[in-house]
Amino acid sequence: MAQNLKDLAGRLSAGPRGMGTALKLLLGTSAMAYGVCESVFPVEGGHRAIFFNWIDGVQQDTILVEGLHFRIPWFQYPIIYDIRARSRKISFPIDGEYLPASAVSTQCSGAS
Repeated sequence: MAQNLKDLAGRLSAGPRGMGTALKLLLGTSAMAYGVCESVFPVEGGHRAIFFNWIDGVQQDTILVEGLHFRIPWFQYPIIYDIRARSRKISFPIDGEYLPASAVSTQCSGAS
């Protein structure tokens, strides 16, 4: 049984001459592309980001504005906040002695 496995391994490794080099090149390129993909993140318009670092915690002195930013993968994580102002609708009921019950509403814009 062991001899059969050795024969099978010998037949699999005997391929075209450049096959091993091409496989190493493909694996290296794939690993590099994955690393670059993991190290880039976008901050969209109306948002801000800060870094969370596994050693120092939250880096509050670094506020990232919109755009494309780099990070150290598996070591820094961006925390993205929405800073856009939202409008809020406030309504309250009016009930008078001689008036029918109704509601008045107003819309306020500003920081929430």
